Amino acid sequence: MPKVMANFDIIGDVHGYPSLLIELLQILGYEENKGTFVHPLGRKIIFVGDLINRGPDTIEVLKIVQKLHSSEQAFAVLGNHEFRLIQQFIKDPTLVEPAIKPFIPWIQSLPLFLEFHELRVVHAAWHFASITKLKDQSVGDENFIRSTFDSQSDLGQAIDIILRGITVPIPNKLNYLDRFGIKRKKARIRWWEGEKNKINGSNFFPKSKKLLTESFAINSQKIGQEYLHNDKPIFLGHYCLPADEPKVINNVVCVDGCVTCDQVLWAYRFTSGEEISDVNLVQTSKA
Repeated sequence: MPKVMANFDIIGDVHGYPSLLIELLQILGYEENKGTFVHPLGRKIIFVGDLINRGPDTIEVLKIVQKLHSSEQAFAVLGNHEFRLIQQFIKDPTLVEPAIKPFIPWIQSLPLFLEFHELRVVHAAWHFASITKLKDQSVGDENFIRSTFDSQSDLGQAIDIILRGITVPIPNKLNYLDRFGIKRKKARIRWWEGEKNKINGSNFFPKSKKLLTESFAINSQKIGQEYLHNDKPIFLGHYCLPADEPKVINNVVCVDGCVTCDQVLWAYRFTSGEEISDVNLVQTSKA
């Protein structure tokens, strides 16, 4: 556990939008200094992963975040997009865009999750059993990466859970569309609710308004342990939440409002000793 006492600004999935990232840093009070950004009150940044892909300029985002990280102004965890990039590079470097290759060693230096004295950060799910399996693994270890090529292996499943969340199969009779309008055979669920034998759209994350009354059975053992309300606040990205979906649920905070869909980037101002509240959410202006 890093022994860092600081107030943090936790930033959601940037996905290749450097102009929005700079706008958000300025809103949060960061000032340009020697080619990077520094907060006058000594606050630090935490990125929840998925810096890359989808947006107009992944390389510029990587430049900004790498400088923040190397100047000790920011921490970052890996998202599923970065982990998939590493897998591609290990399988076959020719699969990776040449411009991104110089960033691979730095990306491989980033952790899968972070735990501080007062909070935890992971891209999708703080699943205790999976965290335990992965706590001694290094993304810089090629053997570890190769062990995750099999998605059904213990380590492959653990990576899938913490970086992509816990999903359940949707019965064929139900029509479930994600935010991109794509029909899905599986749904991401509110993993922190713990074991359940039956769920409906209210247990999806984000919720499915069309399936609120359509209950169906699931394998309760797949979900795992409840994330208790008195445990450390946990900060996530990944879930592409619509504007009307709460981003703060007790001590679970998702700072991913889906920049790809809404052109808005989100953050949470975490101040030591303060209760978790949606009043601390910060966003860029809407396009």
